[in-house]
Amino acid sequence: MNTAARDRALLPTAHEVIGGRTPVSKLKLSKEKDGSLKVTLHTSRPDAVRIVTKELTEAFKEKIGGDRSVTVEVVPEARAVAKYLRLSPRKARLVIDAIKGKRASDALAALRFVPNQAAEHISKVLISAVANAQDGWGAGVEELKVTNILADGGPSLKRVRARAQGRAYRILKRTSHLTVILTEAAPIVAKPKRVAAPAKPKAVAAAPAVATAAAAEAPVAEETTSPVETVVEETSTPVEATPVEASDAPEIDMSDRAADTSEGADQPREQGE
Repeated sequence: MNTAARDRALLPTAHEVIGGRTPVSKLKLSKEKDGSLKVTLHTSRPDAVRIVTKELTEAFKEKIGGDRSVTVEVVPEARAVAKYLRLSPRKARLVIDAIKGKRASDALAALRFVPNQAAEHISKVLISAVANAQDGWGAGVEELKVTNILADGGPSLKRVRARAQGRAYRILKRTSHLTVILTEAAPIVAKPKRVAAPAKPKAVAAAPAVATAAAAEAPVAEETTSPVETVVEETSTPVEATPVEASDAPEIDMSDRAADTSEGADQPREQGE
């Protein structure tokens, strides 16, 4: 028996204990390092399953058999399925790859601006899955993550187009089934703002300890020398301005100038001046 068939064989046991109103979307049986077995249940109503965890453990242990211990782990998971959509699976997968792994709020915001027919169908299925999660365990849009989106092929509609010479070409109008799986996302941690570190004061170089110890042990010598006085000699004397007396000024003979003036006045003027 392969792993998938073994897991499917345990589903009826889980439905008997839990009841029909609590769906179990996925069941997985795994082996731990210590040899014990762990059964993981994915359901949209985790609180209802956790109440009957003890009964589930005993039922699975009887079904599996053996002396190994069995533990049950409940994983909250919400699903929504849309079938027989008039949409090609290949065109749907082009949009799915862009939002897979994102938060539900970010995926819905991105689908609003995708110019593709598949974005509208995926957005409706995603909103339905978010509503199932909120009804199941009260999770909001910001607390959910798109774990996986599946686009499976549905039945194709056969149509015929008339061609030349009485021929008929086959046209396939494909359909798809969309499945959206949401789980709890990690809480958003706000990144701390970077604050500039204050400037460090410059370190003052300290004297070596050996020199300080030697200076402390050495005796202080008395000052025997007297302070030296600095004497600045004046080598140049300031020059004093001596007033000039009237008797020392040179005499100017004005008689020659007067004679020259009188001679120029006696000469007649030339015509035309």
